[in-house]
Amino acid sequence: MIQDQRARRRALLTRHFLLQDVSEKVLDDLIAFSSTHGYADDQIIFAKGDDGDGLYGILDGQVRIFAGDAEGREITLNILGPGDLFGEIALIDGKSRSADAAAIGPTTLFHMPRRHFVPYLRQSPDLCFSLLEILCGRVRWVSNALEDRAFLGLEARLAKWLLSLAETSGDKDGRGKLRLRMKLSQRELGALVGTSREAVNKQFALWRDSGLISIDKGVITLNAPVQLQALVDLA
Repeated sequence: MIQDQRARRRALLTRHFLLQDVSEKVLDDLIAFSSTHGYADDQIIFAKGDDGDGLYGILDGQVRIFAGDAEGREITLNILGPGDLFGEIALIDGKSRSADAAAIGPTTLFHMPRRHFVPYLRQSPDLCFSLLEILCGRVRWVSNALEDRAFLGLEARLAKWLLSLAETSGDKDGRGKLRLRMKLSQRELGALVGTSREAVNKQFALWRDSGLISIDKGVITLNAPVQLQALVDLA
């Protein structure tokens, strides 16, 4: 069992561009220092303000990165799936977490403590630049998301998010349909695009009636991705 977990951690790390060029010894050391943890649906992984104790990677399941206020309102900042790393901001500066993270469905993560990872950053300029590339990608993503919420209507925002999720976590069939591998509730999608569950439900009903999407046991299939892209392009 332990060997299997280490093999899975190695497979995740070696296919991630952040670590794909490090030496075998460095990779073996990082795997030896890391640990594996399981989380139940909606279980909090870390909360905003917690100590930034390390880097996380998703072996199975999904993770929602979000922020909330004292009144219980939430905004979803990102949805991550198998193969993704997160928690890199606190990993670098050692300060508290800048957002909350929770599991979506049963989720298995590996955790790499900061005290073991930072020494390798100091020894490897290439590793530092790769981590900076991840951070730049996060900044660009946040900027685009804020722009979308300011200038795109709900239909275009929702279509854009579904297409993005399908691109990173979807399967294409021979007829051009895209089926999401991840299950997302309408509440989660609403938080992602900045609207209510009821508004998402209403839009989905219109799209189902027109054949643009179908939903089977919570799994969304984009039946007409070209038409959904047109909704974004025309917005």
